[in-house]
Amino acid sequence: MQRKALRVGLVLILLGLLSTTAWAQTERQAVVYYNEACDECAVYVIGELAEVMDAHGILLVKKDYINQRENRRELNELNDRLGVPLELQSHLATFIDDGRIILQGEPPRSVVESLLAEEAQLPERILVYAEEGDKSEYRVWAFAGPVQSYSLDTPIETYLNWFEANQASFEPETTRAESLLLPAVLLTGLVDGINPCAIAILLFFVSFLFTIRKTRLSVARMGAVYIAAVFVVYFLIGLGLLRASTLLRGHWLGQAGAVLLILLGLTNLLGAIFPNFPIRLEVPEGSKDRLQSWMYRATLPATLVLGVLVGLHTFPCSGGPYVAVLGLLASQTTFWKATGYLVLYNVMFVLPLVVVLVLSLDPVLGGKIQAWERSSSRTTRALTGAFMALLGLVLLIWVT
Repeated sequence: MQRKALRVGLVLILLGLLSTTAWAQTERQAVVYYNEACDECAVYVIGELAEVMDAHGILLVKKDYINQRENRRELNELNDRLGVPLELQSHLATFIDDGRIILQGEPPRSVVESLLAEEAQLPERILVYAEEGDKSEYRVWAFAGPVQSYSLDTPIETYLNWFEANQASFEPETTRAESLLLPAVLLTGLVDGINPCAIAILLFFVSFLFTIRKTRLSVARMGAVYIAAVFVVYFLIGLGLLRASTLLRGHWLGQAGAVLLILLGLTNLLGAIFPNFPIRLEVPEGSKDRLQSWMYRATLPATLVLGVLVGLHTFPCSGGPYVAVLGLLASQTTFWKATGYLVLYNVMFVLPLVVVLVLSLDPVLGGKIQAWERSSSRTTRALTGAFMALLGLVLLIWVT
């Protein structure tokens, strides 16, 4: 009886070990994103890539991002989450073990097999990039330090040994353009907020409220609602444009954004110097009567509508720098990081409105500010235009 029980126990243990081994062999997974219509890509995926994955017991999941657009969005989000730089992204991407090993393009087979070997000592995450048809080199990056390039016959161990010897000296990977993003976003948002459109409307509105004998507390409430509405509208506009920009992707977006910032800055500058300059960034004439009608209702709901309309109608006046910065964000950061920068931009954008509102709660001081705004609008436009052009030039140099 005891022998029989022992035999049964041994059989169960053996079956458990076999099932555990089988599960362990199939638990690894590789997901490849590719264009099924690309003959060369399809041949590589169903041929060499499938053979290598099968030899190492890795389940290969194929995802076509042309016929199934949700896979394209998934690929973009995966690149963003893992922090894959744009210059190391290919139209054919394979993510192994949840992105611990990333193959962009068609890396040499010997390199891929070395990475998948059981005895391979790998960094926390490693990426190998080689475009199909490139017979000269492949590039490797372990998400720290500089990207290294090697000839196709160079073993991956060359990079792994170099990385092991030097990783202690590596600083967190940030590009030069990324290091400029925060000050660029803050400064551009502040300069964009110092424009005659929204500030002039707020000053006139506050002055009107005091004229009809609204209390200081009522003026403060309506001013706060006005500013909050402008903030929300601008943020939502930016979020939509940012989503569209991140779908396009590419360093050219950052360059285009910097060029746009230069052009808009020069437009403001020339418009201030030459009053008859044909291009003017301001609220459309047809919108002014509509804004004024809501202003004269002087209620909180009407003020909310006024702020929304101001946010929409002044976009031609102050939206240029916004679009430029959005292009930079889309090219230099992930979507969620860019969203954070977007919040900061809009905080800086409405900051001048907050300062004007606080100062205008004193009717005498508010009248002086309104008079100063009218008399110095050309000077303000010239200074902000010159600063925008200079900032765009700096960004263009760093992004290029």
